[in-house]
Amino acid sequence: MEKQVAKPSSAATTQGTGKGKLSKPTSSQLNAISENIVHELHVLYTQPFTGLVDVAAKIGMKLLPPRRKITVLLVGNHSAGKSSFVNWYIEETLQKTGVAMETNQLTLVTSGKKRERLGGEATVEAFPFLKGLAKEAGIYNSIVTEVSTSRQKSFPLITFVDTPGLVDGDMKYSFDIEKSLLWLGNMADLIIVFFDPMGQALSKKSLDVIEGLQIQCGSNFHKIVYCLSKADTAGAPKDRQKVILQIVQNMCRRSAFNQVALELPTIYIPNDDPLQNTCENQIDEICDKVDTTIQSVVQHALNQFKQDSATLVQRLDETLEKETMRRNSRCNKMFFGLSILWFASSLFLMGTVAFLSFVLGSGPDSGGEGADHPLPLFEMMKEFVVSISDPEQDSFEFVMPIMWRMGKTSFNVVSAIFTFISRMTLGEGAAPYIFLVFVLGLLYVGYHFAFKQNKFLSKNELKKLRLDKEVSFLFDGSILMSASNLYLVSLFHTQTHKRIM
Repeated sequence: MEKQVAKPSSAATTQGTGKGKLSKPTSSQLNAISENIVHELHVLYTQPFTGLVDVAAKIGMKLLPPRRKITVLLVGNHSAGKSSFVNWYIEETLQKTGVAMETNQLTLVTSGKKRERLGGEATVEAFPFLKGLAKEAGIYNSIVTEVSTSRQKSFPLITFVDTPGLVDGDMKYSFDIEKSLLWLGNMADLIIVFFDPMGQALSKKSLDVIEGLQIQCGSNFHKIVYCLSKADTAGAPKDRQKVILQIVQNMCRRSAFNQVALELPTIYIPNDDPLQNTCENQIDEICDKVDTTIQSVVQHALNQFKQDSATLVQRLDETLEKETMRRNSRCNKMFFGLSILWFASSLFLMGTVAFLSFVLGSGPDSGGEGADHPLPLFEMMKEFVVSISDPEQDSFEFVMPIMWRMGKTSFNVVSAIFTFISRMTLGEGAAPYIFLVFVLGLLYVGYHFAFKQNKFLSKNELKKLRLDKEVSFLFDGSILMSASNLYLVSLFHTQTHKRIM
């Protein structure tokens, strides 16, 4: 099947400052593209009957659909600005903020069609990856989900995990906080660590947890982003530099942080007072890191989709070839089994005729008084034939020689064979029993080959698998894009949609 590759229209390739060049897509455009791609991928995986998950299940293969959102874990000491960052990002006052210990539980903040709050069990059901953590750390009563209708920035593609502030001393949590944060850090796509300039950032508990997260990330150290929050409260630039230097020095005393180049951008929640905005605010860099993570996850989902499609096509090929061979082998065995059943039935009929000829008469070769006369069996057959025949014409005169020869031949052949076998094994008197066991054995073997083979796919099922293969083959070649050409693809689809409309 020849695949046709669609090319973007000239309108999509001539946008920008230069001829034939594309303008750089904005963050909102990329987010809209990513959201559409993730949605379409999820449909391709989960669509009933023809989705990759259902098709794979038909051949005993398990596929998981890609996640529709990235997970961003927010970690920091008490009152470091984690909840304030979430409220600013979604442009909605959803999380409580303040100097007091406002966040004392794990809070998942995600987007949805309506504003609602989910409890612990509902949260675990909505986010299945939390089931393991719920069992190990016992967080059912210490986790909630806040669903917001906000669509600001990249929020439709993000689930924030706002965590309790880390403090030293006798502070007790209702769950194992360190174990939970390490577990969530392993599942998260991005970890943002907030250090405040008030000195609490250097608490032992904070550094212990952050060091554990850094070690856990290993070579994927770019997964963790550090920042100095509330930088506008740190005083003059010289004072901010001292705070940053103090934090970096304390971190570098731990070996896990010596393997990475520590950067500590200064961020704070923007306000409208120009007199207070004298500090450089690098909060947009954090947002860019979030967007970059989204694009990376989307690209990974595309690559995984292509790999799953290729693997599924290969497995379908193997299954179709295997099932075709099984079907052909099954047909051959069925034919062989039916042949054995026909032979066993014929042999049983011959033995029955011979046995009845022997019991009801003196036998064709016995040399007795009835050797030259029809046996009682044939006398009964004669009466039956004559009763249904023309009384004026003796039809038995034609039928009798044939039946006589059949009886005589069957008796002689079967008797000779099984008499010989019985003489060679158990004795001459065992011939009838050997014959019976032999016939029953043939019947069993024939029945086994004809009707007791493993089930194979029917023609309709094979046809459906071939159609599934064609669909998966189209999936395999349909998406060969990268993060750099997502904008081009979006423009092409936009132009195509306008033409259709």
